[in-house]
Amino acid sequence: MSINNNKKESKDEVSQNDTPIKLVTVHGTGAGDVTSSGDKWWQLGSVFMGELQKRLALDPAQVEIVPFQWEIGPNSEDKRRAAGFALAEQLKSYDEAKQDYYLIGHSHGGSVIYNALLKSVANNAPFERLKLWCTVGTPFLDYRPNTFLFQRLRSIGLTIYTTGIVALVLGVWILLMTMFKPEVNQDFITLGYAMTLYGVITYVCLWLYEARKKSWFSKKQKQQAEQLYRKSWCGLWHKEDEAISALSNVQNISAPIIPNSFLMPIVAGLQFGLVILVGLIFAFDLAFNGGEMLTYFVSNEDGTEGFSVGGITFSIAFEILLIWIPATWILTKLLSVLAFLFGRPMAYVLNKVIWTSIQKRAWGDDLLKEDVHAISSHPPQFAHKCDFLNEAIAEPLRKHSEKNAIKTLHKVRLVLGMSESAGTSPDIRTELSDSLNWQELIHTSYFDVPAFIDLLADSLKQAGLVSSDK
Repeated sequence: MSINNNKKESKDEVSQNDTPIKLVTVHGTGAGDVTSSGDKWWQLGSVFMGELQKRLALDPAQVEIVPFQWEIGPNSEDKRRAAGFALAEQLKSYDEAKQDYYLIGHSHGGSVIYNALLKSVANNAPFERLKLWCTVGTPFLDYRPNTFLFQRLRSIGLTIYTTGIVALVLGVWILLMTMFKPEVNQDFITLGYAMTLYGVITYVCLWLYEARKKSWFSKKQKQQAEQLYRKSWCGLWHKEDEAISALSNVQNISAPIIPNSFLMPIVAGLQFGLVILVGLIFAFDLAFNGGEMLTYFVSNEDGTEGFSVGGITFSIAFEILLIWIPATWILTKLLSVLAFLFGRPMAYVLNKVIWTSIQKRAWGDDLLKEDVHAISSHPPQFAHKCDFLNEAIAEPLRKHSEKNAIKTLHKVRLVLGMSESAGTSPDIRTELSDSLNWQELIHTSYFDVPAFIDLLADSLKQAGLVSSDK
């Protein structure tokens, strides 16, 4: 049954249903709570919820507000998918009860909703009573499966894969060698066939297992979700939304954190350690061998001490000045060149690892078998896109966040400037965290601005969310 056909149902048909319409709210990352009632936008009794109910003149007997809670909202794609699957089960129960429902998700709460939609496609059971799913400031992450099989395997599977690949390579090498050496023992040839066969069977079995057990959503499923749910999607987002911009821009950050010369300080340490090592060697020689090694270095062939050149004998001090100091300097230069030659590729690799870790942490990318390929303001594969908020609504949002940012900046200045007069050193990190009210960002200000609440209420009203007697 198509979602769009649901919108053609008359109000009389809806009102005949004894069970109320559901308005499901889904919070974003870090915005969860242990209770469903409170001051947060998605909770029962919040200021926003009161304003929304007032604008829509909702009758509590006909429209039930259902906060969907997914822990505290961890920044984890694995958790977002688990929450999406739980939400899918909840929405399925509404379908079975023939209850219409509307969804509002903020930030990654919209990702949770989208995962629920993808789950319905994967189960071949599209949501029948869904009227509208509204995402507010949601950065949609497009996950795709890793290209190579070994990237999608865990410890046991990776171990089996490694043994299979090694066996395959060795087996092929053995068989190739027998082509040029016919006199090779037959048992050796049999071993080559056995190892090659083992490698092929191992790879094929692992590939089939992964293909059958795949945990990701395919491109085809995302396209089906677009066909089923595009017309019921309402995407609301400010063009300066910090979450969408930041998660998109972090893809392009590659500034070096570790310089190419990061190994150079080690050279000084090595030089100092080398001098100490030489000193310890000669000290050991003096203590246990009577200084035989030292005598060898500082004595001439006739037994006299010093350094002879053309019949002229120089002192030990001159020998140290002429030989040991230049030798140490040359060694230092050699170590410096090696440090630079090895430091450049090592710095490149380390910087890649660091930035990849930062990106994954920012995205909450904790999936083994998939990687983020794109971040945008609309769901993957959606040809239908919602434009950013017009200036009539964008400007009040901007002013609201800027006004709070000024207040917070004053608090931050006080925190940074109080260490001189404070009796004890302050915990700057805690003090700065306590100074934020999170209304400094546009991303967290949507539900505090009347103009935006008006827009959201109008979107819900156009989708049919009104009390039956209105």
